Amino acid sequence: MTKRLLILAIILGASACASRAPRSTLPVRYTCGDTAVVRTGSKLAVDAGEVGVASLGWQDDHGDHFVTWPRVPTDGEAVEYVIPSDHRMDAIEKLYDATHGYSSSDWRLVRKRVCRAEGGYSDALTRWMGGATLDQVAKDLALRDRDDARRLVRKALVSLQKQYLRDR
Repeated sequence: MTKRLLILAIILGASACASRAPRSTLPVRYTCGDTAVVRTGSKLAVDAGEVGVASLGWQDDHGDHFVTWPRVPTDGEAVEYVIPSDHRMDAIEKLYDATHGYSSSDWRLVRKRVCRAEGGYSDALTRWMGGATLDQVAKDLALRDRDDARRLVRKALVSLQKQYLRDR
């Protein structure tokens, strides 16, 4: 009976360790319109005309939430960046009207937009759909070979199809 409990404990321990996606410590650059966002480890540098830093607010299943909190209650806006744990997935930028209070529960969502991960799934798909070959996509994104480029494009297409079917 004790061998069974030991095996069960090992299986449960291994599955708990494997459930979290690995987090990259390499710098990842995102483009949100005219704003550049660079994540390095637990820091997020935001370049929107002037360079600032967003602090890590919380983590959940969607990823890490970095927030530029209002410095004083009269600040008019706050920005949240949702950075997924998969560094090839696109991030989300949310702009809030923070004039009604300092607490995030008082904020009103004004705009939400996608921040493209450079070298990510949608970047590879955009290049490929623009006429580049898989070999060229692999070269442009510094991938090992065309099979890596194909995997990125396929994952982007599958994600797009799921979104399309969900929105029908």
